Amino acid sequence: MKHMLKDTGFALPTLLIASVIMLTVLLASVTAVSSITGGINSQYYNQLAREAAESGLANAETCLRHNNYSPTWTDAAPLRPFTLCTGATDATFPQYVFQSANVRTTFTVKRPTVGEASSLNIVSEGTVELVRTSDPSQVARSYTVTVGKASRYNDAPQIAGGAGWKDGGHNGYMLASTGILYGWGDNSSNQLGSIALGTTVSTPVTIAFPSGVSRAKKVFNSGQGASILCILATHSSLGDQAYCRGTELVGGSDWVRFGLTSGLTALDMAVNGYGGNSACVKASDLQVYCSGINDSGGLGTGTGSAAYVAFTSPVKFRLDLANPGPVSGSASSLTVKKLFHQDRTTCVIASDDQAYCAGDNNYGQLGQGNFTTNVWIGKSTPGRAQIPGNPPVTDVVLTYHGAQEGVFFHVNDPPEATIYMSGHNGQGTANDGAFSGSCPVSGSVNCYSTPRRITTGWFGKVVSVGEEGDNRHAICVMSGAVYCIGTNTYGELGLGSCTNRSHWTANMNIGGQVVDYNLNREATYQMNSLMLLTTTGDVYAAGDNRYGKLGTGAALNACNPNFARVQLPTGVKGVAIANSDEYTAFILGDNGKVYSMGRNNNGQLGNGTTTNSNTPVEVKLPRQETIF
Repeated sequence: MKHMLKDTGFALPTLLIASVIMLTVLLASVTAVSSITGGINSQYYNQLAREAAESGLANAETCLRHNNYSPTWTDAAPLRPFTLCTGATDATFPQYVFQSANVRTTFTVKRPTVGEASSLNIVSEGTVELVRTSDPSQVARSYTVTVGKASRYNDAPQIAGGAGWKDGGHNGYMLASTGILYGWGDNSSNQLGSIALGTTVSTPVTIAFPSGVSRAKKVFNSGQGASILCILATHSSLGDQAYCRGTELVGGSDWVRFGLTSGLTALDMAVNGYGGNSACVKASDLQVYCSGINDSGGLGTGTGSAAYVAFTSPVKFRLDLANPGPVSGSASSLTVKKLFHQDRTTCVIASDDQAYCAGDNNYGQLGQGNFTTNVWIGKSTPGRAQIPGNPPVTDVVLTYHGAQEGVFFHVNDPPEATIYMSGHNGQGTANDGAFSGSCPVSGSVNCYSTPRRITTGWFGKVVSVGEEGDNRHAICVMSGAVYCIGTNTYGELGLGSCTNRSHWTANMNIGGQVVDYNLNREATYQMNSLMLLTTTGDVYAAGDNRYGKLGTGAALNACNPNFARVQLPTGVKGVAIANSDEYTAFILGDNGKVYSMGRNNNGQLGNGTTTNSNTPVEVKLPRQETIF
């Protein structure tokens, strides 16, 4: 050893000192590496927590859009990955956003608070839990990140389109995220602007707002009857108000403010133009006020009068007189959560989560256990739908031509979300396997004055599909898959034939894709065809293609019973659709552009021509406008 030490030239103490130094350096290096590794791990888990929180935000915004920006969950029952929009637990949903052997992420979103300009402040808390492999019930460590966002009506562009009775009028509308409103198509009722524009406007124009208004929050048109245009907008001194234009409803050629009592603001609106031009507004006192044609008592005045109600002097939907009234308590204490209005029927979901309707009831379509003597008398006093067991109602769907034939109630009946139908079964929509039978009042079809359960299981969306010409209609329910029942003259149910169906039939040929049931509001009512948006952003359509409305490039046939993909430009995905016009449809692309297809006699394709197109064309919105 001495010889070896001599050869190396180092003494033993020197080696010991060097060893200690090297061990110290190594220990410091290991500590630094451990610190860096720990930092990287924390950064990774915090990012996972942030992604979980952002997932909660996206979920909250979807729920708000689905419920017209009225929060349906509470602090006590917050949104979680495994809850419905009401905060109620659904065992069919995954418990976590992400889960592996020892890592799981979740989010918690409490009820939003109201901020500036009626915005809703959403706060989402994302959490990562590291669990012990030996005992997954034990959390060894957790990471939490909180994110927030202010969500408004106009947080995304809104498109709308429909067909009108007046001179066959057709229109398209685009509300940009900046609050600017564009319109094109028929202008015979001055719904786009002054008569100086002409009656056919084939290139989009900016629609000037009422005095005191600089931007719109929401746009409404009357669908099958699109000669009426309305907006919800903030007035500089009056707050949020509703305005409409179009000679059919307001009698003039410029904007007219819906005549709410001084001090009240407008929270939401529904517009009708099905030959019975009218509009209803949900106001800040959480009551509904209506104006326009009052056939069959559809405005719910409780007076039995069918007299026209001036737009500037609306009447209250008399929920306080409801008969039948609430299951318990007084009708005078009821307020409105959601509003539905179409043709000669108005329905609301009230603060007790029950549906109350007024209007046509000759087929028992209001679901109140009785019938009126004929279609023109109706029922002017609102009443509660007699749904067995009184489960909470989350949505009401009125069929083509309002509810002249049927009303569909979408109820939250945990762990299911069930559909009930009341009214006329001439089209097979009662799911009783028949198109005929005996009706207590008129006709030769089954009629149900007490809502009949027509589905079993969970469904996220109900879509009403109408046909031109009379009261033919169909209903489709969605939960990723699509099931349809009812009229099918044009093959709009996408079931391989143009034969009506009196029992639910699943659509199995939508390109093998899953349907996104969180459709925009306009897509809950469609005409002559069914257009579906998939979770991958592809759009499929079936039905009437006489003017090329399906946008698939197919021949101009009336019967197209198989879904085909809409030929959007390469790389463009759909994010919203509007399909309430008989012969024209609109799609908002993920590139911020609007595409249209079908009939163009009034310039409603918005591409500067009056030539029909069976593939999508780009609407020529001003280039300086940034949609996203």
